[in-house]
Amino acid sequence: MDAYLTVEVRRSLEAVGLLGGAQGYLIGHRRGPRFFVESLVPTAGGRSFSGRDLRALERVLGATAIGFFAVGPGRAAAKKDTLRPFGCGKLFLEAGPRRGRSLHLRAFVVEFDGKFGHEPVPLAPAPERKGS
Repeated sequence: MDAYLTVEVRRSLEAVGLLGGAQGYLIGHRRGPRFFVESLVPTAGGRSFSGRDLRALERVLGATAIGFFAVGPGRAAAKKDTLRPFGCGKLFLEAGPRRGRSLHLRAFVVEFDGKFGHEPVPLAPAPERKGS
């Protein structure tokens, strides 16, 4: 199992990191063992994740909410917030500072095996830029 982020999603996460951070929902689809993250929808400041919001987003966007993201200082609390039934099987993407200008990205899947936890999954390699 792994997660593929589009170039636009990677750039959006970088921008969110530059602006101090945020959290929200990941939109995309799952094909076989791979999560394809196509866009992200930030939540209002400090709003907790919920199954109700997941369903509402899917209804409004006509797309699947495949998980959650958190960038910046509030990511540990946001990560813990996903350890509930509505999070099971969903992707959680966190991004924190790294030396230089990029963010350190890590992906997890919310699992349940008697108790909720986060199982690390690799990020699929970013596509190479032409002319680089």
